[in-house]
Amino acid sequence: MIIVRGDTRAVPDTTRAEDRPRSDYTLLRKELGARFVDLNDVQASRLGRLTRAVCGTYAALAVTAFRQRGTATAFVSNSENEAIILALLLKLTRRSLPIVAVGQFPAKPQKWAAWRIARVHTHIHRLMPLGSVQAEHLVNDLGVPASKVEVLPYGIDTEYWQMEKATPRQMDRPYVIAAGLQHRDYRTLVRAADGLDLEVLIAAASPWSKSANQLDGEEQPPGITVESPSLGELRDAYAGAVAVVVPVVETSFPAGTTSILEAMAMSKPVIVSRSEGAGDYVTDRRRILRRGPMRSTSATYAARFGSATAQGQTGLHVPVGDAGELRSVLQWVADHPEEAAAVGQRGRATVTEIYRVEDYVGRIAAAVRSGFAEEKHGS
Repeated sequence: MIIVRGDTRAVPDTTRAEDRPRSDYTLLRKELGARFVDLNDVQASRLGRLTRAVCGTYAALAVTAFRQRGTATAFVSNSENEAIILALLLKLTRRSLPIVAVGQFPAKPQKWAAWRIARVHTHIHRLMPLGSVQAEHLVNDLGVPASKVEVLPYGIDTEYWQMEKATPRQMDRPYVIAAGLQHRDYRTLVRAADGLDLEVLIAAASPWSKSANQLDGEEQPPGITVESPSLGELRDAYAGAVAVVVPVVETSFPAGTTSILEAMAMSKPVIVSRSEGAGDYVTDRRRILRRGPMRSTSATYAARFGSATAQGQTGLHVPVGDAGELRSVLQWVADHPEEAAAVGQRGRATVTEIYRVEDYVGRIAAAVRSGFAEEKHGS
């Protein structure tokens, strides 16, 4: 049973959708022969509607899934929030069913009590954080057994996100693009681009983020365009850009991962703020960040999951909030188009080797199957 925070009826039930990226949870349903629990199920239940009104969507989904435990053989959650509540309900009722949870921000301070006091991990088979720093915090700081924690490289539809499918956008001057809303630092990007012979396109939109657009209501200087494109328009904008910028605030989870991987898939060099949690996906030519905190700039996932050909430079790191360093990197990209393009090509090769949506789904499915095996052996 796959818990989805959305309306799965709005997603085509196909593995080859040409007009939009393939859905990971639709592919996972096919892989496991599973069924969904989504907001339609919440709205169909009086208890679900009441729980959502009082406690929120995460709790409502967890309660709705829990009520179907009699017909479930395992639960898969696309965030740790529903999994924590569901595990607590199973623990209180002394029931045991494998739970596999993708971890967006599982070591967030507000969730520490769930791990340290409630010890909900006893009823979670596998917690799969998308970032290695989150995995380290879970094991080293929160007491979650290492056997229950498995890092999960994110995956995107590399068949949708590719140059061959796009019509590159044209602007008056060469441009860079930044996309997304979650934990973004667009003000630093605007300061960095001031006076450069580059335009900046900010695609401040996200299908799932609750974050507000940081630039809403602010008048932007010349050369800065802020809009909310469709997925097809975003793909075309990536295709026409000289680079993709992912400016994020300081955080311990891998904010901006979707934009990073989409850019790499589109053969574009990526410029990323090197926050604590941002070291898994992009490899710089330098081993250590030149300014700011001493942090590695070699992608941990390429080293762990990739072949020798996946170890090359795929982007450039800059310190969080450092407009001067970001400006220097933007200038380098503008001055060295052939070298920047080569970095983008290596990114495409790396993302198709490690970060395909099929790989992402396969790793989750493998965790679910190991939960089946453990449950069978335990019984």
